[in-house]
Amino acid sequence: MRAALVRVTRLRVSALTLAKTDLMNNPLLSRTTGRFLLAFACIATALATAARAQTDATVSMAVPDQHEAVRLDNYVVSASRTPQDPRFTPSAVSVLLPGDLAQAQVTDLRTALAAQPGVAIVSSGAAGSQTSIFMRGANSDQVLFFVDGVRMNTADAGYANFLGGADLAGIDRLEVLRGPQSTLYGSSALGGVILVDTTRGCGKLQGVVRASFGSFDTFGGLVSVEGGTKTLGYSASLANSNTDNERTENSYKQTSYSSRLEWTATPELLVGMTLRGQVGKYEEAGPLPLGYSSQGTVEAPNHLVTTYAQWGHADDFCSRLTVAWHQTEYQWTDKTYGAFSDFYYRNTREVADWQNSWQAAPWVQLLAGANAEWSRYTSHSSSGGQALDDRQHGLYASSSFHFLESFTFDLGGRTDDYDLAGRADTWRTGLAYRINDFGTKLRATYGTGFKAPSMTSRFGLPPYVAPNPSLKPEKSQGWDVGFDQEIAHGVMTVSATYFQNRFRDLINYSSGMYSNVSSAETTGTELALTAQPVSSVKLRASYTYLSALDTSNSQATFRLIRRPRHTGDFDAQWQATAAWMIGSGLHFVSDRLASSSATVSVRTEDYTTVRIYSSYVINEAVTVKLRVENALDEKYSEVPGYAALSRSVFGSVDWKF
Repeated sequence: MRAALVRVTRLRVSALTLAKTDLMNNPLLSRTTGRFLLAFACIATALATAARAQTDATVSMAVPDQHEAVRLDNYVVSASRTPQDPRFTPSAVSVLLPGDLAQAQVTDLRTALAAQPGVAIVSSGAAGSQTSIFMRGANSDQVLFFVDGVRMNTADAGYANFLGGADLAGIDRLEVLRGPQSTLYGSSALGGVILVDTTRGCGKLQGVVRASFGSFDTFGGLVSVEGGTKTLGYSASLANSNTDNERTENSYKQTSYSSRLEWTATPELLVGMTLRGQVGKYEEAGPLPLGYSSQGTVEAPNHLVTTYAQWGHADDFCSRLTVAWHQTEYQWTDKTYGAFSDFYYRNTREVADWQNSWQAAPWVQLLAGANAEWSRYTSHSSSGGQALDDRQHGLYASSSFHFLESFTFDLGGRTDDYDLAGRADTWRTGLAYRINDFGTKLRATYGTGFKAPSMTSRFGLPPYVAPNPSLKPEKSQGWDVGFDQEIAHGVMTVSATYFQNRFRDLINYSSGMYSNVSSAETTGTELALTAQPVSSVKLRASYTYLSALDTSNSQATFRLIRRPRHTGDFDAQWQATAAWMIGSGLHFVSDRLASSSATVSVRTEDYTTVRIYSSYVINEAVTVKLRVENALDEKYSEVPGYAALSRSVFGSVDWKF
């Protein structure tokens, strides 16, 4: 099974329309990325044209002598960094398939993640605003995005602006892995990992053209293509969206792109490359009431390029080398106080990761690898600037034992060394037992994690932050136990998990510098349900109970802010006819704090939102979609002062070719 999972080439190509005027009118884009995106658009067009000329080509696959596409979605990658049967995975992991998200008309990444157990999403406003993830109560910078085999966010390269506007174009696979995961993924994976893979495709040329529109003068466009031959696969995506949001001077414009080119040179050798990027311009209107807060614009380009080579056989020995370049930028242009408050930074990283897996026996798989990163952080403002460099290298190893087709035991360890932050050692273990006759899986894991301090927190940001060379990495340890139960031969699946995490040496700003002064503890329960009682009805539900406490002072613990105690999500779909589908979803958040201390806490309002959506297939080529967000017009704020959008209506027309 492992061989088939690795060898099957799945390629879908998405390309989104991009207005040239947006490129030319965006100052940061025209300086650093406009030419790159224009060149990318030309390349994507050339690929599509070339692909059109070979529409009679056979399906692209890495399996010799097989000429039909095979889709194998029932596996997980994030739990072991290799394809693994979810029936035997000890970890708590969710797999989000693009087809399911598209059917539910989930169009952005933060909405997709917010529906998962253990995940709380907090946005400071509307589309494009800074957005954070609190997974199992961990801080927002303790959740790792792992994109195309590369750690995307670090302590210096955050994801807040990326997530605020990230769409789902060009994503082939999305997984949410919960719990400490630094053993396989390194720094920042204390709360969990979100794995994102760029689209792969196969078969004859096909694609989608989409026009979208809606409330708040929202409009956008999409063009997508995909295809391949027996040895060559390709994908590309390019998107543009614009919205004024609800407040004045609160607009957001975004361009995103992705591409994958993959060549099966021989049955034993696969080489490829991916491109991913996002460029957005967000008008920050500030919180209400404004007070002393400033208004301005944020531009935050994010670009990732990877190249990789994989050789060997997955049922024996397989080696994969990934080399990547990643750059994030952030530019704040202040409208209230002028150039005196403007700020800019850029973080550039070069990454190399070498992963090796060996099927030592039918019941033993060994994994070992090495990782190295070189990063440079530069910043400047009216008060000056600085340039800092760091280098990291790490070694990791993991083993998975599968006994008697029922027991799975995982064990792994890792060591990382940073020039600026020192050394961190982590380990992890897990156990799963499946009772096949009853469709029951019992599972448990224990692991440790760490997050290296940022270069600015360690070396300061004059004149605002003093240096602290003795700053240590943040550390955590966590465990969970749970079960997955199939009912009526898979008609319904129920999952439940209890978890506990302890964090120490947490870094907080105090007395003009960052210090390791805090500790915290989180405990909770995650519940999930999926069901298809009849062929025309699909149901999905999740619920999380979370207790998140600041334990820095053992005599006076208090709750952490922005971590709701109760979070739930529900979705139901009904295929009324062969052409018409209707669905509805509900999301609720309850018992959360806007501020908290040992003496006083300020609770913010609970909220429940409802969405309604429907689609109609006019013919094989054309589908129309319509959805209503916040259908009950709930008035609430995820962050005090930043009101969420009121009731809004969005539609789209898809043309497939």
